[in-house]
Amino acid sequence: MSQKNHQIYSIPTYDAAFKWILSEERVRPSFFHAFIPNLVIQSSTRLDDHMSPLQLFQLLRKFVHDEDTEDVVSALKEAQQFEVHVKNKEKQLKLSSSASKLLQDFITRFDDMQQAFPKPRFDGTMDFVCEIDNGEYALIEMQVAPQDYWDKRALAYISAFFGNQLRKGGDWSKIKKVIGINILGGGKDNLAHWSDTPEQYVRHYRMQEQLYKIPPRFIDGIELIQYSLANAPEDLDTQEKKDWVIFFKNAQNMTEKEVAETIKTPAVLRAFERAKIQAMPGEVRRKYEEEDAEYDRYSIHTAELAAKGKAEGKAEGKAEGKAEGKAEGLAEGKAEGKAEGKAEGKIEEKREIAKNLLKQGVAIEIVMAGTGLTKQEIEEIQRIEIR
Repeated sequence: MSQKNHQIYSIPTYDAAFKWILSEERVRPSFFHAFIPNLVIQSSTRLDDHMSPLQLFQLLRKFVHDEDTEDVVSALKEAQQFEVHVKNKEKQLKLSSSASKLLQDFITRFDDMQQAFPKPRFDGTMDFVCEIDNGEYALIEMQVAPQDYWDKRALAYISAFFGNQLRKGGDWSKIKKVIGINILGGGKDNLAHWSDTPEQYVRHYRMQEQLYKIPPRFIDGIELIQYSLANAPEDLDTQEKKDWVIFFKNAQNMTEKEVAETIKTPAVLRAFERAKIQAMPGEVRRKYEEEDAEYDRYSIHTAELAAKGKAEGKAEGKAEGKAEGKAEGLAEGKAEGKAEGKAEGKIEEKREIAKNLLKQGVAIEIVMAGTGLTKQEIEEIQRIEIR
């Protein structure tokens, strides 16, 4: 029987599961306590989509790219001339030249609006946004598959949220700190997001003054804390942190007996209960299963690319190794030339594998893991060999 048939708990780093699990108020304070250092949080309020500053842009994007909106704009453009009538206080329709001009200007500038607010390539809404009890905001993002530019994406989210707290005529003193929390999970394959620094489990970024560092000075407003679950050490300093890491890394592989014997934190035990696949509401479970299938497609695609790249690289590397080995063998001796030819052929094989994977858009971290090349070597391949 497959692992999936035995599976009791969902993979909690999938968006649908995570949002469902943390939507329970009594679970969140423990999560924040484990993942935001030196901040005691007693309660938090999840912001719905309409309370999030960033959601305003998402709603505008949706509006200007909606098919019905585009159809109406297209019809009005074809009409070229139109008039707008509005009801007066007596509820009688009257021609309004100002309303007609406003709509005409909207039609004229509609293409510019679509360019200014382009349709996103992905769902730009954040995973989870909370206002914590000290008035600050916490933005939580889950990421399963390693991706290039993840840091930029995370920074873009928290920066946009920070800047869009203030409305025209608002009070600057009302702007609150925004803390971004990135849980970089490994999915079914337990992928490491920072394969070049396996000893790093957490990274904490703040805006620090760079010229005069004693005493250290910070502009307090934005912080970004990232956790690579695959790099988590065994000896975390509290049971609570250890329990949360076990939950995010391995919930999908655990039995109820193992959970009862291992997990000591009440909030994490409650999170496990929420993570049970059979207990999920229908819509949550449907979205979760869609994400699970999507991750399977991602893994299969990556494996196919790796196999193809390995085969192509092996053939080219072997040919080059033989040629170089033969040439060097004539000059320095057959045995020495053969050894060096094999070694160089192996390096070329790895470089060809990396080049083929990069051309297919595979993330640098995955290429590093599959070839054993360093980040610098892969970046050199990108710069010199990939146009």
